[in-house]
Amino acid sequence: MQLIETPHLNLDYSFQGLTDEQLEAYAKKRLPKNFDQLKQQLIKGEFKNASEQRPVTHTLCRSIHSVIRAGNGKNRFTEIVRTLRSGKWLGATGKPIKDVVNIGVGGSDLGPMMGSFALKEFADDASLHNLKVHFVSSMDGGQLYAVLPIVDPETTLFIIASKSFGTPDTLANVDTVMEWAQLTIPHEQWLQHHVIGVSANNQAMTDFGIPAKNQLSFADSVGGRYSLWSAIGLPIALTIGSHQFGRMLDGAQQMDEHFNRQPLKQNIPLMMALIGVYNREERNINNLAILPYDGRLRNLPNYLQQLDMESNGKQSSYDNKAISYATAPIIWGGFGPNGQHAFFQHLHQGYDMFTADFIAILHRDAPGFDFSVQQSLREQQRLAVANCLAHRRLMWQGSQKSQDPRNNYPGAKPSNLIFLDELNPSSLGALIAAYEHKVFTQGVIWGLNSFDQPGVELGKKVAAEIHEAIDHMDTAQQPSQSFDPSTDHIIKRM
Repeated sequence: MQLIETPHLNLDYSFQGLTDEQLEAYAKKRLPKNFDQLKQQLIKGEFKNASEQRPVTHTLCRSIHSVIRAGNGKNRFTEIVRTLRSGKWLGATGKPIKDVVNIGVGGSDLGPMMGSFALKEFADDASLHNLKVHFVSSMDGGQLYAVLPIVDPETTLFIIASKSFGTPDTLANVDTVMEWAQLTIPHEQWLQHHVIGVSANNQAMTDFGIPAKNQLSFADSVGGRYSLWSAIGLPIALTIGSHQFGRMLDGAQQMDEHFNRQPLKQNIPLMMALIGVYNREERNINNLAILPYDGRLRNLPNYLQQLDMESNGKQSSYDNKAISYATAPIIWGGFGPNGQHAFFQHLHQGYDMFTADFIAILHRDAPGFDFSVQQSLREQQRLAVANCLAHRRLMWQGSQKSQDPRNNYPGAKPSNLIFLDELNPSSLGALIAAYEHKVFTQGVIWGLNSFDQPGVELGKKVAAEIHEAIDHMDTAQQPSQSFDPSTDHIIKRM
């Protein structure tokens, strides 16, 4: 058995088919000689994002020195959390806020949504936990269409979360919300009592009309997909309280120390990174399935998809030279027990190769229920773990005992088992930080800048041009410019 254990997180890589000696030799071959120095720079917030000319500082957000962690009564983040969770934040008509809607996209949505859903049973004071937190990200308004009918403008607060405070997707949702709210509350009062801004751009929040007391900021050097540790994590803190949010930061910081200090055979993120590079380069496997076997982690695959693919899905080097070799794999997956009744058929007997991270939670206390219900829920947890272990084992070992092709399982699909003794704020923080450091290490090995995302910028520019052409059709018979026959046809149809 090949196992690395830590207080919050454990990695079993026995089903990768690689010896520790092979992995150590591969590390010597692929890790740059200055890797320890680069790793320490990351932990200290000194690693450079070369293309954007700024340091990378998300690890500092979980430091004891972070403004989010300040324990005094003057800390705005803590005060906002305490006021909202105690029911003392009043709307414009004097009614307490009951619902909070986070409007964001990408890192301003995926991390807060994943963390809030995973940890909602860990609220530090159930008597204060009377808020319902909702998430809206889709630019088409589909999520707003579902949320607005079930909330009251007099008792709903909106978090506008955007690093730049200029993201078109987010502002489109905000425009619709303003139209909805002003039917009940005058705009200035709505801004005073029903809006919190979270951004790295304080001036843009001020220009929008958000009062300074309702603004939370974070450093421009914190990347969006790495920002749940910062003020962007406000929905998580509103769900579980500031103390439990601090425990999540503590778990991440402990993983920082583990990554920084432990040698390869005891280092979970480093081992995950090297195995991933080996599978990509030596086995030519171009995809990684994330398979959590706990419903609380059902949003984890989407979160890790952005973390990994937006960081390392690139064809240019750290110093902006063209590269011609494969980098990040395609990240996909889903909630394991549901996947067994959907895509696992292909995993077991399809022709395509893949590698997988199975994620299991071994124990669950199930607080808030009677003893008999707790026992039943614990038994369900055992059932989930049993299925996780069974499918992982079968995907690796296979089964060719039957002459019937329908019962032939080829096996030889490599996977990790990442398991937590229990899911709580500390262990979730450690889990997410481990994946962050895996992505960083792979980016260093492939010579990438993992902290920019130029690939989406051109799409935004072209989208703006097409949007302008669609709007132009409202006042003219022809669009403002031509694109291609297919695109032009759709514009005219609109």
